[in-house]
Amino acid sequence: MSATNTYRSEIWSLLILPTLLFALFNLLSEWGEWDLKLSLWWFELESGTPESGWPWRHSFIPDTLLHGGGHDLVVAIAVIVMVLIGLSWRVPRLTAARVPLSYLLLCFLLTVLLVGVLKSLTHVNCPWDLLPFGGSQIYVPTFSLLPDDVTPGRCFPGGHAAGGYGWIALFFVARVYCPRLRWVALVSVLLLGGSFDLAQQLRGAHFMSHGLWSLMIAWWIAASLYLLWFKRAAKD
Repeated sequence: MSATNTYRSEIWSLLILPTLLFALFNLLSEWGEWDLKLSLWWFELESGTPESGWPWRHSFIPDTLLHGGGHDLVVAIAVIVMVLIGLSWRVPRLTAARVPLSYLLLCFLLTVLLVGVLKSLTHVNCPWDLLPFGGSQIYVPTFSLLPDDVTPGRCFPGGHAAGGYGWIALFFVARVYCPRLRWVALVSVLLLGGSFDLAQQLRGAHFMSHGLWSLMIAWWIAASLYLLWFKRAAKD
């Protein structure tokens, strides 16, 4: 297969196909109100009531460990990567790692930044803001117009999940430098971001789709930079 055909194949498999599958899932989710149904299931599983709210909102594992501790973990990882990038200019053994480390950090920062911007622009409420879960607002699907009597929220996409999924670029680094470990890298990042995402759902902080959108934003950024810049830079 020629280099051009290989590149086109990667565009299809890494960008176009995932986007089509995600679009289909999102349409089905909006149509079937899967967000609301899943959150109601979690709420009932926790024995929550409109009077008491989400029982696990402030519990140790989802709140202290995965929410607070998870935030500290991804910040620490980002700091370590930045330090290593800085050292790569002074330590010869780290020179070859400068490109992949810079790519990783850039993808993470762009993911977190874009998700943060979208959270400030969108109107989606958190589950704990809604009437069935003890809040004061009615449920409005993510891409529906907000009625005049509903207070806009700032819960979409999932910011905490983005901190985990933002390292999805590790999969693309492994594709270039160690292909045998690319699936290990992918699964590891999905488990990290997925645990953050699930914790927020169990706390009533986010719907399922909020974290999935953060994952897709991270994927789009990492895949695009991989195709446009990283592979070429890695060969220089």
